[in-house]
This record gives sequence, structure tokens and C-alpha cells, in this order.
Amino acid sequence: MENTQQSENALFNKAKSALMEDMEAREIGAIIWDNATAGFPYQPEILHRSKKDPEKTRVAKIMGLYRYNGVLYLIEEGRAPIKFSEFWNPDTEAAPTVVTLTESEAVKKLGDPEAVKGYTTQGSLEEWTAIADCYFQALNQD
Repeated sequence: MENTQQSENALFNKAKSALMEDMEAREIGAIIWDNATAGFPYQPEILHRSKKDPEKTRVAKIMGLYRYNGVLYLIEEGRAPIKFSEFWNPDTEAAPTVVTLTESEAVKKLGDPEAVKGYTTQGSLEEWTAIADCYFQALNQD
């Protein structure tokens, strides 16, 4: 049983590293999508556990990925201190479905994910796999 858990953890870490490497290769510091218009076949969500009380859980809808200081964070819709509407000018531009930010833009606009609520590294392998699928679908919409 322990070997199975170690194997799953290794696979999980490898998958997250591959996502980070892909984002880095594309010079993406953060990718943010509008769940209302993205047209994903399912909602990107995770079961989030409270750090203070692991028995306390909630479903967190994910609206993007943020690569910061060698860690990949999920961006929680409605909790992270960002609004999708902040990334375009509604007077002169049509609303995008996906916004990508370079690493420096992401740091300026999103800040330190450890300093505010709304960014997490939680989630199961299955949940991250679904989110990775959303990431690649979002890239096709960008």
C-alpha cells in the first residue's frame, strides 16, 4: 500500500512539473479562464480542505493556474482577489474567454499567492488531471 501511495505521489508531482514546464516554455506565468464562456465539458473543481480543520471541506471552482516561485497554484474563482473583467477594456475590446499573463505581469497583477486567500496547491491527482485538461483546452481558445 505504501509503495502504491509513493508511486501515485511521484506521478502527481511529475504531472504538476510537466504543467509548469509547459507554461514556462510558452512564457505563461498565469492563465485565467472564464468558466461561464469556456465551454469545458465539466467544471474544473477541487475538494478543498481547511488547514485548521481538515474535516471542514468545500468545493472550490478553479479559474486558472498561476506559476510562482517554482510552485504551481490553482486560482479559485470567487476567492482569489482578481476579477476576470479586469483583464480587458470593455469599451474597446470584446470579452475574452482566456487571458494569459507573462511571469512578470502575473506577479504584478496577482501578487504573492501565499499572502492572500484564493490560491491553493490542494486537489487530488484526478482533480489536477481534469484541470490540466482545462488548461490545454483554454490554450486552444486563447
